[in-house]
Amino acid sequence: MSEPVPQPHADRLTRVLVALTAGAGRFAWPIVIAAVLATVILASYTAVNISIHTDTDEMIDSSLPFRQTYQQFNAAFPQLGDTFLVIVEGRIPEQADVAAEALLARLTAETGSVTGVYAPGFGPFFDTNGLLYLDVDELSDLSDRLAEAQPVLSTLAETPSLAGLGEIIDLAIDDAVDKGALTDDLAEVFDELSPVFEAHAAGRADPLSWQALFEDEEPSRRDLQRFIVVQPRLDPSRLQPARQALDRARTLAAEVAGQFDGEVTIRFTGKIALNTEELKSVSEGAAAAGVLSLVLVALILGFGVRSAKLVLATLLTLVMGLVWTAAFAIAAIGYLNIISVAFAVLFIGLGVDFAIHFGLRYQEERYLGADHMDGLTRAAAGVGQALALCAPTTALAFFAFTPTAYAGLSQLGLISGTGIFVSFFSAIILLPAVLTVLRPGMAGRRRSVAAAASSAFVMRFGRVAAVVGIGAGFAALFVLPSASFDFDPIRLKDPGTPSVQTFLDLAADSETSPYTVQVVADDRATADALADRLKALPEVDRVVWLDSFVPDDQDEKLEIVDLTALFLSSVVDAPPADPASADPASADAAQDARALRDLTGRFAELDGLDDPDGHAASVARFARASAAILAADGSIQRPGALHDALFRYWPRTLDRLQTSLAPGPVAVEDVPASIRSRYRDARGRLRMEVFPAGDLSDQEALRRFVTAISAIVPEATGSSVQRVNAGDIVVDAMRQATSIAAILIIVFLSLVLRRATSVVLVLLPVGLAAALTVAATVVLNIPFNFANVIVLPLLIGLGVDSAIHLVMRAREEHDGSKLLETSTPRAVLLSALTTIGSFGSLAISSHRGTASMGELLTVSISLTLICTLIVLPGLLNWRNNNQRRDVEREAD
Repeated sequence: MSEPVPQPHADRLTRVLVALTAGAGRFAWPIVIAAVLATVILASYTAVNISIHTDTDEMIDSSLPFRQTYQQFNAAFPQLGDTFLVIVEGRIPEQADVAAEALLARLTAETGSVTGVYAPGFGPFFDTNGLLYLDVDELSDLSDRLAEAQPVLSTLAETPSLAGLGEIIDLAIDDAVDKGALTDDLAEVFDELSPVFEAHAAGRADPLSWQALFEDEEPSRRDLQRFIVVQPRLDPSRLQPARQALDRARTLAAEVAGQFDGEVTIRFTGKIALNTEELKSVSEGAAAAGVLSLVLVALILGFGVRSAKLVLATLLTLVMGLVWTAAFAIAAIGYLNIISVAFAVLFIGLGVDFAIHFGLRYQEERYLGADHMDGLTRAAAGVGQALALCAPTTALAFFAFTPTAYAGLSQLGLISGTGIFVSFFSAIILLPAVLTVLRPGMAGRRRSVAAAASSAFVMRFGRVAAVVGIGAGFAALFVLPSASFDFDPIRLKDPGTPSVQTFLDLAADSETSPYTVQVVADDRATADALADRLKALPEVDRVVWLDSFVPDDQDEKLEIVDLTALFLSSVVDAPPADPASADPASADAAQDARALRDLTGRFAELDGLDDPDGHAASVARFARASAAILAADGSIQRPGALHDALFRYWPRTLDRLQTSLAPGPVAVEDVPASIRSRYRDARGRLRMEVFPAGDLSDQEALRRFVTAISAIVPEATGSSVQRVNAGDIVVDAMRQATSIAAILIIVFLSLVLRRATSVVLVLLPVGLAAALTVAATVVLNIPFNFANVIVLPLLIGLGVDSAIHLVMRAREEHDGSKLLETSTPRAVLLSALTTIGSFGSLAISSHRGTASMGELLTVSISLTLICTLIVLPGLLNWRNNNQRRDVEREAD
């Protein structure tokens, strides 16, 4: 074995690295066997203990004041915490009611998986007192309509039939004829009955909504929805503690919805449902990205290295280092979050860089004639010092996250920073051992035409490239103020998951918006005063608290209800409706057919009436629908099925009408305990829920809403307050981490490189790439968010690494014109490509946070590559030319 060629700048560090590499070569088999055994043990440990937390609240330091306020609020109202929301929606209100009541009963019985169920607006209390929650004008209008319908209601209460229903239509036709114009009431009756008749003619059963028939307006979507809040029993031994409860609820929901022939949909959202589906998308996305990352890295290595054994050695070293780092993550922190779960892809993209630089330098030395052991030690001597500088600079970029209040990023920083040192020592010790075991053969190779062309380009256009690059950096500075941060975690989640789609549907309506703010008042007087102040804000739609369940103007409303009950005494005093009256067998087919024929005979009376509101289409539609269900002999086709469709929900409607016409005065203590406990804690303090006016999917609107309330109640809390404050924390964390990383790296480089010009040359392309990356977020509309904020601190570490390798190789070669013809630029390019391939794999994730991380990292690394391989060599060549001219002038 020949002696290694003395290397420039050899020092104590270099001698240590050479000694470690030589020792790894001599004891290759023991090192490889020990590494494999350690990998198997640590992989088993990780598989058994790994867990992923998707709650974004946990990613913010719990000691912060706004987080402590939120924790205190959750402690006071524990039933509001870990829950999921079930939304039952029917084609008509009655279907939503029946389906929701059936599901509520089943969930309540699920004591093994559910600890609490709450259904707002359900139960005897609201059945009895529901009319008192209408405005006085709304109640008066309803009373008038019920009084007009008294004869029909009385008839239907006694004998529900198509004949009785025909009386409603007769009254509406009489009214239209008397007025000489088609009326709204007539059109409304026809509009409700036509779909039922049309469905019957088509062989379907679409039941009639009696609620819609007696109301003045078409039911809104909110009228068709019912809500159930479920508090699951959590199993802490599971990766997803609420999964069993959620799966059971979904099964019950499918059973209930299946009873309504597709006319009832049941959806899930809320914290538990969102987190469960997010965990699935994050886990699947991370796994897919990890596999794709390894495949892309292997392909890029194969193309760039062109040595199967060298590629295999690199990948083996990489996989073992990844397993070791994963085990450290679980041992040190105990779990991963939606940010730190990306550490695997980051490790692959960054950890391979150390192996690439060592491997290509080893390859270069072998091409120059060194044998295996000489190749190892020469590689360690040539590139070891640069790797030893890159490890702490990249690690510092990650460790800069750890002192921030953004715990999610802090955990990623600790894991990935440690992983960098794992990668470094793997490249210096494990990789040489694996190479010794595999013994890749290295034939000589010709001078790279691409390298020569690159060198010629830089020699000729280096100054222009440097000027253009720096000019682009200055131009980017004008775009930086337009960069934005999206602090809404809902936009990090997979938009295709049902829970996210349902959440966004609710958010679009101020009546159901989940973007509420919670306020706690010490007593009723304070709460009353706060409610008035908050409702006066233009950003606030309404404030719901315990007194909200005590109806206003009760005396006046009770008088209206009593008068209505008097008009409808025959209905109120009628025996409770017999559910059998809705049975198809109770239909009198001949009587119903005669009533329908009589009705169709009256359509001619409507011809020629004034039609100022365009109701003729409603009349024509009902006439066609009526004719379609009559057979040639004048009988009704399938009369029992028609009776069922018309009267399926009539007994329920009559029962609820009778119940609603006998309310009494309502005081706070009359409100059900299930509601009182949600709005009054054990200490008597009152919870006030503040709803926004309008859609708060726009984050600036959400910020204005939270800011306006916080100006009145600084202790306001809730998910909206958490979102806004957490966003501010993350932005501060990004600035803090970027500043810390930059300062520490500058100090480190200054101490090690000892030349101001070298420090500037290393940092200039990094600063340029950072400015261009921020500008790219504006141009490409990729705002910063909770996940991709790692880009800037990470870019500093990565950019510095590439620049260090080039600057130190330029020192070693002395002749900067030959820099691009060495293995170092190829290693920088290959490292960048593998990093881009690895990080880019994150973009395939359905989880938008993970995908945005991959997108922005790909952009930033691409810009870093351009700045490092074009702008920096141009600057180095420019400097060398100036130095050469200075020397020549001195010589002259």
